[in-house]
Amino acid sequence: MNQQKMTWEEMKKAYPDEWLLIVEYETDQFGGVKAGVVVRHSKDDQEVFRLPAINKDCAFRYTGECQFPGGLRAHAEHNHF
Repeated sequence: MNQQKMTWEEMKKAYPDEWLLIVEYETDQFGGVKAGVVVRHSKDDQEVFRLPAINKDCAFRYTGECQFPGGLRAHAEHNHF
């Protein structure tokens, strides 16, 4: 587990096509993660989402290309999340 704060670009290079659980994160004006500390990462999203939960605000992000047809927003609207 990396305890060093990384930029989003560094995270994408270090963990290509992986799901990340990020704490101590900073966001830009659009809500995108600019930097943070990666505490879990895996190509399997369930590995990242699994318990035990951490008692901190956290963000889940995928470093690869969106896997949903039409993008995540279209997927969410279609599936009524």
